Amino acid sequence: MNKNLKINEKTKLEGIVSFIYRNVLTGKVLRVNTYCNSIANSFKSMIAERLAQGSNTCDITYVAVGTGTSAFDPTDTTLDTELARSAIGSGSISSSANVVSITGFFGASEANGVLSEIAWFGQSASATPDSGTMVNRAVISEEKTISETLTIEGTITIS
Repeated sequence: MNKNLKINEKTKLEGIVSFIYRNVLTGKVLRVNTYCNSIANSFKSMIAERLAQGSNTCDITYVAVGTGTSAFDPTDTTLDTELARSAIGSGSISSSANVVSITGFFGASEANGVLSEIAWFGQSASATPDSGTMVNRAVISEEKTISETLTIEGTITIS
């Protein structure tokens, strides 16, 4: 066995998040905005710990939006200023394409105002703001009102 053998394969994680606004009365789609988001170092650690048969789970369980405006930093672990958080409504994995798809939802009375950041959370995430391990984060420019619902669809592609 060659002790000096090196594996030089690079794995890339890419995140996309879409904001889908619907009229609260009719359900009609009002607008859709899409952003790239950046993967946090804490998510990479979460995956590595799980691969080492750690006791954590890699489930992504919450989506949160906030009003902070700082640029993404890979060492981020929380949003700057978390406004609202919602449990993930559905999640799926397409193993043939190595894509994880996640969906979150905010009703008419939730997450209203100017939204400038979003993140997905897992591991020990709960309904408590700033809880759990940050998966990814994006700086956004959105505004939600009481006359709208908001569905947030995210994907993480592993290539």
